[in-house]
Amino acid sequence: MKTRSLVAALAVAVSTAAAMLAAPVHAPASTLDRYLDAPRSNEQAEYVGGVNPEFSTDPAVLGGLLEEARSSGIPAQRYAALLHQYWLTVATTKAGLDLNRWDPQLGLAANEQNMSDTFAYYQALALEHPDFLWTGQGGMAGPSFAAGMMDVDLGRLVLEVREARDLVAGIVGTLDEAAAPATAHLPSDVQALLEVGALITAEDIAHFQVQVVAMSKHIFMDLIPQHEAYLAGGMTAIDEYHRAGLIDDNAYTAWKLIATGDPENIVVGNQDLLYREQFQSIGDQWDRVAAYGSDEGRGAVGRALTYLSTIGADPAIPGVVPPREASPLTLTTDDIGVPAGSPTWHLQTPLPDFNWADRESRWEYITERMVPQYRSLKENQPDVWRAAMSKPMSQQMFEQRAFVRLPQVLSSVAATTALWYG
Repeated sequence: MKTRSLVAALAVAVSTAAAMLAAPVHAPASTLDRYLDAPRSNEQAEYVGGVNPEFSTDPAVLGGLLEEARSSGIPAQRYAALLHQYWLTVATTKAGLDLNRWDPQLGLAANEQNMSDTFAYYQALALEHPDFLWTGQGGMAGPSFAAGMMDVDLGRLVLEVREARDLVAGIVGTLDEAAAPATAHLPSDVQALLEVGALITAEDIAHFQVQVVAMSKHIFMDLIPQHEAYLAGGMTAIDEYHRAGLIDDNAYTAWKLIATGDPENIVVGNQDLLYREQFQSIGDQWDRVAAYGSDEGRGAVGRALTYLSTIGADPAIPGVVPPREASPLTLTTDDIGVPAGSPTWHLQTPLPDFNWADRESRWEYITERMVPQYRSLKENQPDVWRAAMSKPMSQQMFEQRAFVRLPQVLSSVAATTALWYG
């Protein structure tokens, strides 16, 4: 009986084994497969994680997969998202950033350290690599940007927006008494602040913060991986970046110029990277921020907020005058259409005549005010430049807070405001 049972069991085992051998073998899918032809679903950097939130954030893992893709002869376009993610994680590891804790949707408070680490790394790159003018300028101006955002306390700023609105209304009221109804003739952004300034809510401020934090992350995600690739592999690495479609011909040419080592070419190449930042990386995002509220029938809330941020802007690059001084809004009797025979006057206000959200105006201010001053400081006062870039980031950001800068701001307002007749 036992022998018969054993034989039967062996027969079943042999039959099962034969069936398994006859069946087609399906090898487990390679981990690389899910990285090929993958979308960069978080390319705009508005959410947690890297270019694709499903990807690993470990550069060792990503590097191994990247080598597998290369050695397999896979076209670079197919592993573009992997390539981008790899160099991004190389950068975040060096900068002390954690992509899994970098979520713009959580707002400013949760991302203050991320912003600090970002600008600190920009400065470190500039100090170690003199040809990286773009990172240096961004790193030096960054603390004022971050401090300005930190001053945006959700509850308090709603009141300050209204106070700013009342201040502008006071200026307009003075004009009304002096000449003719001026409101209809004011620039649209000033009108926006007058019309919706008192209606802006804490939720509006929170939305604005989220979008600006996302833009800061987007700039890092787009441009810093390019710098890391260049540092590690020179133009060979940039060639791969270009073949993958991660950069266009303009950015590729910018890196070729930088790679020549020629001082003039380096300046042009870095300015081309700056153009990519302002027009390609975050241009559309600024447009959306400025348009916020209009689609919901709430008026020009976005325009009011972006204009208010322009009024308060004060780049931390030594010697750069703020927008309100560089390009003050000047009103005249001709602008508001006073009756013939009335006294003529000019009122120069402490309000900028442009909105930072507008690409061309922003580009003009950056290239005509910020870039030349940064280059002059770096070339003519290298000790001052290095000292400014070497301060602890916490100190740099503290020095740019509104309560610290108040005397300079009041002085700037007083120096800018002027009224003359004739």
